[in-house]
Amino acid sequence: MASRRCVLVPTALAIALGALAPRAIAVDSRGNPLPGVPVIVAEIPRAAPAWAVLQRHLIETLDRAGVEFYRTYTLPDATLRWKERYEGGMNSSDDAYEGFRGFSLHHVLGGSKDLDTLHRRVWEGITRQFTRYGQIYREFDSNWDWMHHGEGYVSFYPMGMADPHDKAFRDRSIRFAAMYTGEDPEAPNYDPERRLMRASMTGSRGPKMQWTKRDWIPTNANLAYYHLPFDDIPGVSSPSGWINDHPNDDQFARIVQAMSERMARGDVPINLTAAPLIANAFLYTGDEKYRQWIVDYLGKWTDLTRQNGGITPDNVGLSGRIGEHNGGHWWGGYYGWKWPRGGTDIVLATLTAAKVALLVTGEDHWLDLPRSQAQVMLARGEIRDGVSIVPIRYDSSRKWHHFTRESPYPYVHLWHMSQSAQDWEHVERLGELEKIRGGVRDPDLGWAYFVRGANPQFPVEAFRRDLQFVHRKLARILNEHGDPETWYDAHWLALDPIPTDNLVRLTIAGLPVHKRGEMLHSYLRYFDLERRQAGLPQGVAALVTEIAADSVTVEFVNTNLFERRRLIVQGGAYGEHRIRDVSHQAAVPEWTPGSNPPDAGASERRIRRVDGTYFEIALEPGAGITLVIGLERFASSPRYAFPWDSRNDR
Repeated sequence: MASRRCVLVPTALAIALGALAPRAIAVDSRGNPLPGVPVIVAEIPRAAPAWAVLQRHLIETLDRAGVEFYRTYTLPDATLRWKERYEGGMNSSDDAYEGFRGFSLHHVLGGSKDLDTLHRRVWEGITRQFTRYGQIYREFDSNWDWMHHGEGYVSFYPMGMADPHDKAFRDRSIRFAAMYTGEDPEAPNYDPERRLMRASMTGSRGPKMQWTKRDWIPTNANLAYYHLPFDDIPGVSSPSGWINDHPNDDQFARIVQAMSERMARGDVPINLTAAPLIANAFLYTGDEKYRQWIVDYLGKWTDLTRQNGGITPDNVGLSGRIGEHNGGHWWGGYYGWKWPRGGTDIVLATLTAAKVALLVTGEDHWLDLPRSQAQVMLARGEIRDGVSIVPIRYDSSRKWHHFTRESPYPYVHLWHMSQSAQDWEHVERLGELEKIRGGVRDPDLGWAYFVRGANPQFPVEAFRRDLQFVHRKLARILNEHGDPETWYDAHWLALDPIPTDNLVRLTIAGLPVHKRGEMLHSYLRYFDLERRQAGLPQGVAALVTEIAADSVTVEFVNTNLFERRRLIVQGGAYGEHRIRDVSHQAAVPEWTPGSNPPDAGASERRIRRVDGTYFEIALEPGAGITLVIGLERFASSPRYAFPWDSRNDR
């Protein structure tokens, strides 16, 4: 098959030379138009603004930083430079995987394909290494909670976006999902009849119904810094009991026994973080059973919340009864309202699942669950010294307690997904409080204000901060002289030199992928049409300056002054948004002999109908263009496929 090459006739140059030129169109190497894909040509020169220069510098810096990070911390067989033996109880491989979480995602945004290749290689290496350590079985963590599973597998999902044709990772995605849909007999973590997980700790060996001291080593040393999970454990009055296993006073054993009896069996909200794992399989296959699982499971927790008077219970027994193994209390479950971070974990888990449910169903009522739990705490909050604080913990003796600063994170995510005035009111409420205290410093709020027409300095400041961040990390990475046998299990995570948050926010209007098991959710996504790969083409910068319920405004600049660039713009990270039309400023049409030539630099406003998932932009050297893209959000079924794989959905 002949390769396709974009041939563009630069109209502005032809006019300047006084020559007759046909209108610039995208054609393949045989001179035929590319079938079915609307093309918008950017010919008007635009000097690269500061944000574009900084963005391209950041992307290229991260490309090199990732390679240096990989070279420093991996061996020739792609395993980590670390201990020969590691005995960590249930302590999983999450920190190891997580240290490379930005590699494939950076490529999806426009970084080097090499980083995605290295990520797949080190993922295989870590899997082999931790299988040898005894913590991974059948390529998945044997037993751990979904707070930690979520942290580890947050690096797994972008691989489908970077290369949906990698059979090994596609097959893994299907096998991993089967461990949580009830289809894997060796890992019966899920009860399809009751639509509940069977334990708070799950994995490739199935639900773990009982815990021992061995399971909690070496995690127990860290837990000494938390408060106790229960206040009525015999002979234990302080968290120091986690590190007290004296033969005559084994407080550690008593803590674990109490937790095993009250927390191990049955379901907990943190398990909702498994929803992206199921959605990941859906995005590869389109199999309806995965969408139905997400609807069933999140629907069950919605029912339980309604049953519990509007508060999501944090423990549900094997029979489906709230508080069944915890004295009838709706609070006191693992990662629940009492321990350790209270409602913060409830909101984050329900939010992660709700975003996925909206993605695969197109129905935004799923957001009501995390929204309602944020309101549970806000209704009991107050303003202290100009700061909104809310109680995040509950138990029978102290009721609502442990007041902490109200986080804007959930509200920004809810508003991004819903575009509702109700959610924006909370974003603005917290933003205005920050302004009173000296300015908006929270990055989520800063970005939200920017795409609403305020805070214009945000992009430049954000990219500069990211470059400074990378510089600090590289100073340590390039001067690494430590002994791997002495490194703790988060060594690589602490040195991760690939910040992607601001690239996600500003290039594709997306929500940053942190470490709690989220998938990428965005208004747009780009593909390099000439290289047939994910991400922005080399030299192209993109800045989303405004988002609304039915449109997104984005500026593109080709910083390369010598070569044209072609890219596909897709609605949504997975093609879930349908593009109605594109409005843009364009050079005036070509002139004909006998008429007066147009003024130099003259342009006109044009609207191009798309009525599909994507369109093409052809950027002349040094050209720029600002597009207002009309969207029907969540109107299409999402998928991982590249635009050139199939056009059946257009």
